[in-house]
Amino acid sequence: MRTGQTIRVKANANNGDLQRAIEAAIPGAVVQMKVKANEFKGKTEEQTCKKIFDYLKNQINYKADGAEQMVKLPSGLIRTRQGDCKSYSVFTSAILTNLGIPHKLVYASYDPSDSTPTHIYVVTNKGCKIDAVYGKFNAEKKASNKKYKDMNISYISGIHSKRRIGNMGKYGTGGACGIGGVDTGRTWAEKLGIWQGLPGALKLKFTANLINPIAIGGREIFKALLRKNAGGFANSLSKVYNIARADNNTPEFKKYRAIELEFLEKGGNPDEMRIAFQEGNTKTPTGAYFNKLMQMKAGGYNPNVAQWIAACISVLFGKKYNESTGQITGSDTGINGEPVTTAVALTSAQVWSAMVGTVVTTLGIAFINKGSNPAPGEEIIVPGGGQGGEGTETRFSQAGLLPVLLIGGAAAAYYFYTKKK
Repeated sequence: MRTGQTIRVKANANNGDLQRAIEAAIPGAVVQMKVKANEFKGKTEEQTCKKIFDYLKNQINYKADGAEQMVKLPSGLIRTRQGDCKSYSVFTSAILTNLGIPHKLVYASYDPSDSTPTHIYVVTNKGCKIDAVYGKFNAEKKASNKKYKDMNISYISGIHSKRRIGNMGKYGTGGACGIGGVDTGRTWAEKLGIWQGLPGALKLKFTANLINPIAIGGREIFKALLRKNAGGFANSLSKVYNIARADNNTPEFKKYRAIELEFLEKGGNPDEMRIAFQEGNTKTPTGAYFNKLMQMKAGGYNPNVAQWIAACISVLFGKKYNESTGQITGSDTGINGEPVTTAVALTSAQVWSAMVGTVVTTLGIAFINKGSNPAPGEEIIVPGGGQGGEGTETRFSQAGLLPVLLIGGAAAAYYFYTKKK
């Protein structure tokens, strides 16, 4: 699917699909950067390249795609301030094209036994290298194999395991560079040596959910909540993970492994979940309502789907969800480029809310934060009247999931499927 800011590569895309998506994105990127490209023009070609490199290195946060590979056009990269080597290269090529600087895309492999590209960057015909992921201007990591794609013609027109390309500057030794796909959950389990011993029913559910659009949407919302640290959710998982990784004989290890298998059953790779909560753990907990529901669930109360939706919509999108009518209101503040929408949140609510509930129950009340900052869209009241101030608490409804929500969910499902097409 293509929008004005992002090209979403088809599910189960192979490396060739990714390369074609990158190259197909460049004509639109050139149009988007027609005016802004002049801001990067230097007195020499090298100065121009350095300006592009510095912008990407200092203004854009590197973040490799997960299971769903995307190519961000410059407008999306600038708006979200995050992307990976694919989007970096599209941005760079668009500027150089507008400034009339001949250049090539470099598809590089760093595994002598596998020539499949795992990284992409740009080099001008005069030899100036622009690879902000590597982190050093006019330099490149020595590759075992390279393929060049000349971008100076008139019209610029199954998932492999995650491979690493060595020290990538500030992104750490062996950091994934963002092309070549990622491991599936099965690959994760096979590497741990536990796949063969897993129950057959779990394997069947994993296989079905891996390609189920509703399950895919549910996993993406679940990870988005972790990245946002909704109600301290990421803090809670990080606490148990840090204990578990230190000693696999602890009760916390059993808790964390059970949580990993829950995510695996839903078709996901637990490594993606871990990356999501480790990112969220660096952020201030947001979502007082979400936190309240987590505490209630851990304490034995079972929040209904409408309550989870209301908490999610507020945390991720800054909107209000009416639990009685199913209506969503409020200005959309967005969630910094996450590839999910309110339609996805509604359509896949049964999946992600069940995952959240299971994880919270597995963690137990001891691992749940005792509070969180209010999120946009949450109504905060003071007992006795008035807004805000000392002793405020979050208002939330005990309303059930009414038939109107089911109607709204069906409409959202239609929207989601048509958008995916």
